[in-house]
Amino acid sequence: MKRCYIIIFLISLAIGHDSAKDNLKWKQYYRMGVVSSENSQIGNASYFRLKRTTKASFKDIRMFSHLFKNNTELKLRYKSSQRFLSIRSLYSFNTLYYQKNSILGVNLRYHLNQGLGIIVNESNFGNTTIEAGAAFDNSDYLNTEQKTTYARSAISFDRKFQYLSTKVELDYLYQINEIRGSAGLSRLELLNEYEWSFSKHLGLIAGFTRTIQNNNSPPSYFITISYKDPLNWDI
Repeated sequence: MKRCYIIIFLISLAIGHDSAKDNLKWKQYYRMGVVSSENSQIGNASYFRLKRTTKASFKDIRMFSHLFKNNTELKLRYKSSQRFLSIRSLYSFNTLYYQKNSILGVNLRYHLNQGLGIIVNESNFGNTTIEAGAAFDNSDYLNTEQKTTYARSAISFDRKFQYLSTKVELDYLYQINEIRGSAGLSRLELLNEYEWSFSKHLGLIAGFTRTIQNNNSPPSYFITISYKDPLNWDI
């Protein structure tokens, strides 16, 4: 029993929350522009993000959409992360998103993943993180209850310069369970973008997104005008 109490005490020290050092910050992001894909004509691109950070936690909700005449790419994502106080570079995370991608034949997919991440590099000029964990989703939510399980790994890199910044995100999902009569669902999700900030709040962003699955996934190239601004919220 004493060992049990000791283990619980050590865990509480590792993941406990120190409210005196919160340094609460909110920030909002908006984008509007155009997107192009090999399978579709030029469409409309939009993006919204709301981010809440403290020294110990990170919460983020974002939505992006690529709307073509005959196809739609839409994703709504919420992510919550919590740092271990005793190991500042280590954190736990939970991510939930809903996705529609008619180019890949995804009518409505809901997806959940969780695991651990490590902050490889953190500075005022950029961050690098690596994540690993487990995930599951339902790729045809409207017509079936069949769930798919994955092993997940991801890496995120961003770098800031005086007027230019760049971001690269790679997210790999390896399918563990097989679904009869269905194509493989293992996939690599890519994002690469460059932003030129021409004022304190406004910028120009160009980049691409791509989901590599069964060799049938052309990239979508976008260019948008961006707006970002802090929020004076204390919640």
